Amino acid sequence: MTYQPQRKNNPDATRASLLECAAQIIVEDGMAALTLDNVARRAGVSKGGLLHHYPGKEALVSGLFEQVVAWFDGRIDVLINPDETVQARFSRAYLGVIAGIDMTVPEEKRLAVLMLMLSSDPHFCARWNQWVEARLHQHRLTDRTAVARTLRLAADGLWLSDLGGGPDSRPSVRREILQFLEALDTAQAGAGNFANKGIS
Repeated sequence: MTYQPQRKNNPDATRASLLECAAQIIVEDGMAALTLDNVARRAGVSKGGLLHHYPGKEALVSGLFEQVVAWFDGRIDVLINPDETVQARFSRAYLGVIAGIDMTVPEEKRLAVLMLMLSSDPHFCARWNQWVEARLHQHRLTDRTAVARTLRLAADGLWLSDLGGGPDSRPSVRREILQFLEALDTAQAGAGNFANKGIS
């Protein structure tokens, strides 16, 4: 088989293609199948061309991790309530992104990529935790409550279920869980309002 190298006049497109191919390999065959040769072959570039953009597998995987986290971060920004006083606003958006993922949509399989990366390498777990801590610091006035933590932990549980293909991964079950937690969140907010007014 001969390679059909992509033109070098659009390095951003080439890097994006390499990352997309790496993500596809991870989703289809797992982290163990992610090799530079496999990525180069799927992307239609030479291994040397790949190494021009990513000087090794570690750089490639790191670039993919940063891309997926940026994608997730962007999804959070789309869902987050614009009212900065709303309690658990970040945690609600965090849950909403995860609960709303449709794994049949190719773009949204990035969540599966992130799950597999976190489950396979403590280094990526540490970097993910840094992202979460930065977000929680940003929303420290609204997302340090027990309800906010419960929403985030429920979201993390959905991730784990997705990773193992468990029965709770079905869309209908996810909607049921999301509705229950939204009701819990609303009830807690109401209780907080009564408490603020001195009503027991």
